[in-house]
Amino acid sequence: MTAPGRRSIQVLVAVLAVAVAAALLWSPVTGYLDTRAEVADQQAELARLREQNDRLRRQKGRLEDPAEIQRIARRDYGLVGAGEESYTILPPATAGLALPSSWPFNRLDEAIATASGR
Repeated sequence: MTAPGRRSIQVLVAVLAVAVAAALLWSPVTGYLDTRAEVADQQAELARLREQNDRLRRQKGRLEDPAEIQRIARRDYGLVGAGEESYTILPPATAGLALPSSWPFNRLDEAIATASGR
């Protein structure tokens, strides 16, 4: 063979060798990169869970205090102590009532305003 023909065969063999190596390494390399990304996601999730655990530990510590338990019971459940009286103040009957301004609701609005003294 001539030198130029032999040179082209060597280049072809080298290109094929690189292509085969790339094909063989493609799956492990992409698997490695995917695993790295998954590890990063899991580390972020772990950090978030640790932060949540710390917050829950602090809350647990507060809930072990009888004064905190009493405060929550008063606020959420209407607890009253001995000798105390509990009063509930209701909002006005028209509070939160929003009617459209078109007929026939405008007549109701006028009647409600008149009845409530507005």
